Amino acid sequence: MTTLITKTVSKACVPIIILFSISLLFAGHDYPGGGFIGGVMFASAISLLYVVFGLKYIDSIYSYQWDKWFASGLLLASLTGFGAMLFGYNFLRSSYLLASLPLAGDIKLLSTTLFDIGVYLVVIGSLLYVFKGTGEDE
Repeated sequence: MTTLITKTVSKACVPIIILFSISLLFAGHDYPGGGFIGGVMFASAISLLYVVFGLKYIDSIYSYQWDKWFASGLLLASLTGFGAMLFGYNFLRSSYLLASLPLAGDIKLLSTTLFDIGVYLVVIGSLLYVFKGTGEDE
C-alpha cells in the first residue's frame, strides 16, 4: 500500500519523465542521448506507475501489449538498416532529406532518427514486458 503523497508525486512526475525521454530520443545524434537512454527513461516512468499503483490497477486503465512495442521497434530498426541496402549502400548507411516547413524553417530529416525510434520502442517493449511479467501473479 502506498501513501497519498507517493501517488500524487508520481502522477506529477510521470509526464515530466516521459517528455524528458522524448527529448533524449530526438537529441540523440546532436547531443548525448538517443533511443536507448530515452527508452530506459520512458520504461522507468511506466514502471513507477506499476510500483505505486499496482499492476492490476494500471492494467484496468490501459493494457498495452509491450511485446508488440518490441516487435514493431525491431522491425523499424531493421527496415532502416536494410533500406540503405536497397539503394546500393552499406547496411545502416545514414541519409538525410532537407525539408522546409512554414513555421520551423529548414529542417534535416535523418534516417538515423528512424533507427533511434526503433531502438526506443525495443527498449520500452523489452523492459516493460519483463517487468510486467515478473510482477504478475500466475
